Amino acid sequence: MTADETMHEDDLTPDPEPLPSTGSGEFGAAEASFISEMGSLMERWGLPQATGRLFGYLLLRNKPVDLDTMTRELGQAKSGLSVAARQLEAWTLVRRSTRPGSRRIDYEAVGDLQHLLLVNNAHMRKFTETLTSGVPVARGEARDRLASLAELFNGYVEQTEALVADWEARRTAAS
Repeated sequence: MTADETMHEDDLTPDPEPLPSTGSGEFGAAEASFISEMGSLMERWGLPQATGRLFGYLLLRNKPVDLDTMTRELGQAKSGLSVAARQLEAWTLVRRSTRPGSRRIDYEAVGDLQHLLLVNNAHMRKFTETLTSGVPVARGEARDRLASLAELFNGYVEQTEALVADWEARRTAAS
């Protein structure tokens, strides 16, 4: 097994295609671009770019990966990657696991991102309720604006919930 391959508790075979280290510039252009773009996108959501880059990296992995491997392959500080991994875990975008007899923690991207949509929807629903509560106290154009925004965001929430329900039903039917 090479230094870039990692053994895992439930799969005793190495990752068949470990990602090369960004620290040494060995990522292919497409992988590097994807990882970089995820960093930029998540930065727009208020997360550090390093957190987004780590998420992009984990999405490309086939198996869980530990902080030492992340550090080596991404060329970033272990402390920063640890913070990024915890942020991703708090957003329910990654999950952590441990290997029997080891204190080493592995991280992997979560495949059920519909959960993130539903968590986001809960925040959007609260936003919609707040907008709606402002309608009775506003006057004139402000009242119309608040009512229109509340209607728009309520539709967004309803459509997202319907989308997730439809997607889950299609996945269940295909199984």
